[in-house]
Amino acid sequence: MATILTGRQLTLEIDADSYSAQTAEVTLVPSNNSETYQTLTGPTTIQLPTTWELNVRAFQDWNEATSFSEALVVAATAGTAIPFELVVDGGMTITGNVIPVFPSAGGSADSALEMDLTFPVDGTPTFTPAA
Repeated sequence: MATILTGRQLTLEIDADSYSAQTAEVTLVPSNNSETYQTLTGPTTIQLPTTWELNVRAFQDWNEATSFSEALVVAATAGTAIPFELVVDGGMTITGNVIPVFPSAGGSADSALEMDLTFPVDGTPTFTPAA
């Protein structure tokens, strides 16, 4: 019988700090790119390198002791890649480096202040199954 995994067991660390409490959704998404060329003998398709994005939906937490929002501002200002670790229910650990982005600030008066972030992954993430 297959095990059904849920996002409730995801944990997210960026630059060795855990932000699971501020995070509502995390997805690591590959983009498999290919190009087709027309040659004299017919079309041919080549596979381009896969690129990755780490998409995070989180809550703004300005002025908290371990503020995800403020850490993103510092990291994006520095502009250097930062390590991430994503642990998926079932024990798979995914690690890599993301390019930091600035968070949004503010929002609607009648809802929690959220931020949707798309981090480009620097290179290819490493997938490590549970031991």
